[in-house]
Amino acid sequence: MIHQLVYYSRNTVPGGDRAMLTNMREILSVSQRNNSRDGITGFLIFDKTWFVQVLEGERARVLETYGRIARDTRHSSATIMNECDTQARLFPNWTMGGAMRTPEVQEVYLQHGFGGPLDPVRLKSEQIVSLALDLQAYEVSRRQGQRLAS
Repeated sequence: MIHQLVYYSRNTVPGGDRAMLTNMREILSVSQRNNSRDGITGFLIFDKTWFVQVLEGERARVLETYGRIARDTRHSSATIMNECDTQARLFPNWTMGGAMRTPEVQEVYLQHGFGGPLDPVRLKSEQIVSLALDLQAYEVSRRQGQRLAS
């Protein structure tokens, strides 16, 4: 069984858009290394206000990972939305995929009814997982398009 945890936290990464993007790239890079080592997969959705993330893997490792995140000063008010055991990973090829809300992915958000700000406090974990899966699909198709163009 694979343990899945969905959480949200308030984004406290300092700086403007450029600084935030630089910090987010660093977070994703470190997360990918740590998660690869720990057998964790998942997907991170973030904007200027919120982090929303799906973590998957062996239960103890997922909980350790969440514990590190909850203590990280770039997050505040970390809140678990849902935990469950599943038969298979939803993000098997992503030691940590991530998507910042940008104009390029806005259509994906609109398809899920998110025209305004993302407010995870008002959402169900199933909505987050569904959005993450579609953002993952968008990213995969974008990468394949780049390979075909080269």
